[in-house]
Amino acid sequence: MRKKSLMLAAVLAAGVMMVACGRTSTLPDNSQDKPVASQQTESKYSFELKGIELKTDGDLTEYTSKLGEPSGGYYEAKSCAFEGMDKFYYYDSVTLHGNDKLYSITLMDDAVKTKEGVRIGDKKDKVVSAYGSDYTEADGQLLYESGNTRLSFVMKDDEVQSIIYSVK
Repeated sequence: MRKKSLMLAAVLAAGVMMVACGRTSTLPDNSQDKPVASQQTESKYSFELKGIELKTDGDLTEYTSKLGEPSGGYYEAKSCAFEGMDKFYYYDSVTLHGNDKLYSITLMDDAVKTKEGVRIGDKKDKVVSAYGSDYTEADGQLLYESGNTRLSFVMKDDEVQSIIYSVK
């Protein structure tokens, strides 16, 4: 009986670990359709921080060495998505996330804006005016895609709550 209980506990623990590292998004998973790096086209979406152009899938180490010490600190944790560590750099109003490559750029408040002039707090009309009507709307987000980059505007009551550049 004890052996069965231990086995059941081990199976449950393994299941919990798999779920904890699993996807929770209901957005479509395009990972099978993702071309290899040499086939990807250049994205028209990038973000400028301290005069440095940041692009998803760019060299995170190069970017952070140019940007200097993050004002809000640095955090890393074992990654559930890939081998190695997830690294988070907290600069004023912006979070960079990746490992060797930059996987996402998250704008945290209205102190910063996209190159097209959109910031947190702006209305949906301004986003569409700046980026056009070629977007997908899913899970309360306006999603724009170019090359290997997805630009997400998280919306609530037609107002931008967060802006995220991420690798598709």
